[in-house]
Amino acid sequence: MKIDFPDTPEYQQLRITMKKIENLTIQGATNVAIFGVRDFAKHAATVPLKGQALFQHLETVVKQLSIVRVTEPALRNGLRYVMTCIRQDGKEAAIDHGENYIELINIAKKKIFNIGAERIQDGSRVFTHCHSSITVGIFIEAAKQGKEFQVINTETRPLYQGRKTARILLKNNIQVTHIVDSAMRWAMKRYNPHMIFLGADAITVEGVALNKIGSRLCALAAEEQHIPLYICTSLLKYDQATSVGRLSEIEMRQPFEIWDENIPIGLDIQNPAFETIDRGNISAYITEAGLIPPQTIHLIFQQLYGNKIKDHYDF
Repeated sequence: MKIDFPDTPEYQQLRITMKKIENLTIQGATNVAIFGVRDFAKHAATVPLKGQALFQHLETVVKQLSIVRVTEPALRNGLRYVMTCIRQDGKEAAIDHGENYIELINIAKKKIFNIGAERIQDGSRVFTHCHSSITVGIFIEAAKQGKEFQVINTETRPLYQGRKTARILLKNNIQVTHIVDSAMRWAMKRYNPHMIFLGADAITVEGVALNKIGSRLCALAAEEQHIPLYICTSLLKYDQATSVGRLSEIEMRQPFEIWDENIPIGLDIQNPAFETIDRGNISAYITEAGLIPPQTIHLIFQQLYGNKIKDHYDF
């Protein structure tokens, strides 16, 4: 990108954060949103531009930051939140507004932890896939309440994010059984979990969830075994663009994550990071607004956040 202002420390930090999001040094939809919004707000407050030049530049940065990882609406909503506030209050308030959005995330998470923990009882067996700070937070809250239960989780190839989940749960004295992704159906038949908790990276207007690849397989296996599946997520992950017809994008990761040496010549490697979970496979969303059916996502998002987060279609 052409830099039309002095290369400030805040801008340098923003570029570093964008690179960390791209290479998964910063991972998880919530963490991506927090780091991205915070550093964008600091840059917005300190960039030496005014008037239309300021907004043109910031909109360019918003677009660049939004596509570092395309399946991250919580980040895009945060950037929109800050931009809405800058248009109303000026760039001097950008940092405060960035922190306000992060506080919205943290408040939502705490509510979800408590609501989700209510679903877990002594002796419960809960299945989960990949790593979600929200599902992990629910498990930890349930353990703090003195409940004893078992979590069955996947290793989540090719980057093994499920190992992070397992380590955190074990540190909190939660019983964990760890399986390979392809053993999902086998594990559901063997352990007969009472419920499945999955996180989400994005939610569409139709109530479809986008989560780590393998999540749809998980949902189909759950349907076969008649196991209720809950998506544990903040409504801040709602992709507003889907309400005007745009399709949520599926991020394609680099082939070397799957096969990093001695790759046979001519081999085509596909590495999709996410896939959809049909709303018909979702028992309910566990959100900051409580347990809600998939069909109500847009309505409840508008009730909670519609006045605070204006998508670019509104400008």
